[in-house]
Amino acid sequence: MATYATAAQNALAAEFDGVEIHGANGYLIDQFLRDGANNRTDDYGGSIENRARFLLAVVDAVARVAQPERTGVRISPQVTANDIRDSNPQVLFNYVAGKLGRRGLAYLHVIEGDTTGRPTAEFNYAALRRVFGGLYIANYDFDKERANAAIAESRADMVAFGNPFIANPDLVVRLLLDAPLAARKP
Repeated sequence: MATYATAAQNALAAEFDGVEIHGANGYLIDQFLRDGANNRTDDYGGSIENRARFLLAVVDAVARVAQPERTGVRISPQVTANDIRDSNPQVLFNYVAGKLGRRGLAYLHVIEGDTTGRPTAEFNYAALRRVFGGLYIANYDFDKERANAAIAESRADMVAFGNPFIANPDLVVRLLLDAPLAARKP
């Protein structure tokens, strides 16, 4: 946890406004969360509570340095990148969102879908948002129309755009002007 806290200190020293903990896409924290990857038999494996322990300890360490209101968390309940899987992602991530919501974090950043393009089972992101109870950022495959609808319908407080920025560094202006977007090249 100390390394995560040091990284947060370094980000703040570099005058970042806050930090986001990457608990998504099959990377280390996500591997602890998912029963398809976490085969541990100690305090960090087995039950959902145990599998979430690492993420929550990281969040607590970072929030002590950066303050909770300057700390966000990114998760990806349905992403199967890096062969990550869970037998019951709704229950797992509702638990995680509830625990994170009690910490007064700046936001929860959620990838809604599977970035690999694989079909996904149904997932109730509205329930996840309710359980978290704080600022909710939706992400994945949004365009201007879908983003505006998500905000207007209170399905998200904000929408993050990743890939469109790669091919369109002026994305905000293009969205404002309804200008066509350049496609990202593979």
